[in-house]
Amino acid sequence: MKRLFSLVHVRTPILGALGSCLVMVVAIGVQFVAWDSDPAMIWGAAVGVPLAALAVVLPVVVWASQPRLHLDDLDRMLAGQARAHWRYDEADWRAANEAEARRDRRSAHAAAWTALVIGLVILGAGLLGAPGLVFAGAMITAIYLVLFAVVAVAGTGPAARRATTGEIFVSPLGVYRRPGGYVMLLAVGVGLVAVELVEGDVLVIRFIVQVMNRFGTRRLETAAEVAVPRGREAEARALVERFRTEVLAETR
Repeated sequence: MKRLFSLVHVRTPILGALGSCLVMVVAIGVQFVAWDSDPAMIWGAAVGVPLAALAVVLPVVVWASQPRLHLDDLDRMLAGQARAHWRYDEADWRAANEAEARRDRRSAHAAAWTALVIGLVILGAGLLGAPGLVFAGAMITAIYLVLFAVVAVAGTGPAARRATTGEIFVSPLGVYRRPGGYVMLLAVGVGLVAVELVEGDVLVIRFIVQVMNRFGTRRLETAAEVAVPRGREAEARALVERFRTEVLAETR
C-alpha cells in the first residue's frame, strides 16, 4: 500500500473519494435528522449508501490509474535505470521545492475557483426559489472544497518540504521525487508533448503533458517542474535533448 501511495495520480483520487464519502455521510445524516427520521434509516442512508458507493468507486479508481505500469517504472528507477537521478543538498532541495510549489498552487487555485463557481450557482438557484438546491449546492461545494484540499495535500510538495534534502529520478514515464511522490508523464489519455528548459537563478526542467478526458477534449498542463542541482546543468540540457529526440519524436 505504501508503494501504491507513492503514485500521486493514485493517492489523489483515493483521498478524494474518501473525503467525498465523508462529506456525503455528514450531509445525508444532517438531512435525515432534520426530517426527524428513524435512527435505523439515518444510519442506513447516511453511512450505508456512501460506503456502498465507495466500495464500487475505489476499485475502479485504482484500476483506471494504471498503477502497475508506473510501479514497474518506479522499481526500475530505484534499480538504477532512470534517465536522470539527482541528489540535492539543503539549498538545492529548497529551490526544487519552490519550483514544484508554484505548480501545485496553480492546480489548487483552479480547483478552488471551480468549487466557488459551481457552489454559488447552485446555492443561488436555491435561494431564488428552489429550496432543495440549497442542500445540493452546499454538499457539492463541500465536496469540491474537499477535493481542493486533497490536491493541496496529496501532491509532491507537502512531503518534500518537510525534508531538508531529497532526490529526484526522471524516466520517460514519470518523475519521482523522494520524498514527495511519483508524477506520471505517460498513460492512457495522458501524453508528454513538451520538455522545456526554464532559465533563471535555478535552471528548471518543465514537463508538459496533454490530457484527454472522457468527452474527447484535450488540455495541456504542467505535470512536473524539476529544479536542476548546481553543477548538473550540462547533464540537464543533455537530458532535455534526449527527451526531445527519443521520447517526443516517438509520440508525434
